[in-house]
Amino acid sequence: MIDLKNGSILIGHEIKLNKDFTFEKFKESKLYNGQEGIRIIDLKEIQIIDGKKYSVSLLFKEGILYMVSMINCDCDISMEQEMLRKEVHDKILKDMGIQSGNVYSWGKIVSQYDSKSNISSINIYYS
Repeated sequence: MIDLKNGSILIGHEIKLNKDFTFEKFKESKLYNGQEGIRIIDLKEIQIIDGKKYSVSLLFKEGILYMVSMINCDCDISMEQEMLRKEVHDKILKDMGIQSGNVYSWGKIVSQYDSKSNISSINIYYS
């Protein structure tokens, strides 16, 4: 899913996201669909990353990628059981040898549950 040496992630077999990825580069990709770079960009299609399905969102700050948010869609989880998805995310990270909250030279990876929005996600923050 993620190269822990440099924080890069291959999305859509087309673009490699990393801490130096810009909104201008995103606009040149097939994933760009007229989105604005000033708010969260939800990619319209489900992305396959390492054989798993994810709903992916991007957040740019000052034109540079700040965060990639990924929600695993391989299993059907009801809104009432969203905490189960966090357990799925925790296991995905564990299977990759990643502990949620680990900090790297390029940023950090967190599996989190947001009770306000009732959403679990794997978030990759770039520094």
